[in-house]
Amino acid sequence: MLGLMVITVLPHYGKILEPESTVSVALVLHGIFYLGWFVLFMVQSHLVAGGNIPLHRGLGYTSVWLFGILLFSGTGLLVEVMQSYDPGWDSGEVAARASFAWGILHTLVCFSIFYMLGVTFRKRSHLHKRFMLLASLSMISASVTRVAYLPEIPAAATKLSLLLTYGFLLTPILIDRWHFGKVHPVLKWGLPTYIGTQILCVTVLPTTRVGQILAFPF
Repeated sequence: MLGLMVITVLPHYGKILEPESTVSVALVLHGIFYLGWFVLFMVQSHLVAGGNIPLHRGLGYTSVWLFGILLFSGTGLLVEVMQSYDPGWDSGEVAARASFAWGILHTLVCFSIFYMLGVTFRKRSHLHKRFMLLASLSMISASVTRVAYLPEIPAAATKLSLLLTYGFLLTPILIDRWHFGKVHPVLKWGLPTYIGTQILCVTVLPTTRVGQILAFPF
């Protein structure tokens, strides 16, 4: 998961080295904390696997800070996108930009809900670990789509990237089924709900007049 995040972030950070780079400091910091979340998730997973629960709990407080920072910086990016409307855009551009705004909002909402549920059920490990996994997975699509929709990426590759992303999201369900013979309700209902609402937000709402107005209210 961490490797996938690094790969999807690198194309955007490469733009920093360009002479006429317009990458903002806020975006750079957001990316650093974004990767930091997945580093922490990897470390926490290894601590649990190794039975070091006391240190796992201690590092858990770090996730609270990271969650707050990511929520704050992510909201800032959303507002920036919502304020970027240009009357000169054609209908296709408006829909694409609205899809980007709705996608960010969907990620922020799902990430927040899954994380808070993970914290709430921190004393019930079978619930806690799956909600934390969903919180992390909820940010993957946002990262992959930023690369999939780059101008230099062929349309066929874009569709394949998105298809593989959903396949990756469904991996935990297959793992649960393989190890336990059944799928835990958190994954059974959480992942399909996440995927379904994301499709609604990035493909349906942006094509409607109401969805476009809400995406660019400023």
